[in-house]
Amino acid sequence: METISNRTARLATALVVAAALVACAPSTPDASDGGAEATGGDAASAESASPGDAETSGMPASLWSNEPLAGAVDVVDLRESAQDGDQVVLRGTLQDFGRSATFRLVEDSLLDCSEKHDDMCPTPWDYCCEDLTRLRSLTVNVEFLDGEFPAAWTLDGEHGLDHLSEVTVAGVVRFDEQGNIRLEAERMALQ
Repeated sequence: METISNRTARLATALVVAAALVACAPSTPDASDGGAEATGGDAASAESASPGDAETSGMPASLWSNEPLAGAVDVVDLRESAQDGDQVVLRGTLQDFGRSATFRLVEDSLLDCSEKHDDMCPTPWDYCCEDLTRLRSLTVNVEFLDGEFPAAWTLDGEHGLDHLSEVTVAGVVRFDEQGNIRLEAERMALQ
């Protein structure tokens, strides 16, 4: 005969497992539910999207420019002269995408591994052929925010964006306590 404490323990275990499964379930639509992300959406729905809608509609159209943004500076120039809170337009090469609306931007003048004839790296956008300390000094983290946190959508594939795409990004420069630099993006375009 099962005791009350055994039943309680089994019920608690089942609740923990169920909560874990719900927490790990994907929150973005896929092709099976006909969501805008799976179908690519359309211009009208993308234009009306707000950051809160971004999870289901991708990058809001208001954040994208079809023309390169004017007055862009290189990553090196930004790192040398920018102050916290400066409004800037930054030019660089897209290194890698984050899981949300974030990416790393690398100095345009830095050659990626595919441009170095003696390097056969299968993932040239990670700049594995470059000294890590030097790479960090030539990189800026970029993020589109929804409130205080990065927006839930990803930039991977948006408007043709891919690793090593050359882009311009407008936003506000932020430094943390350790001196790391990031750009709170407001608009971007392919270069």
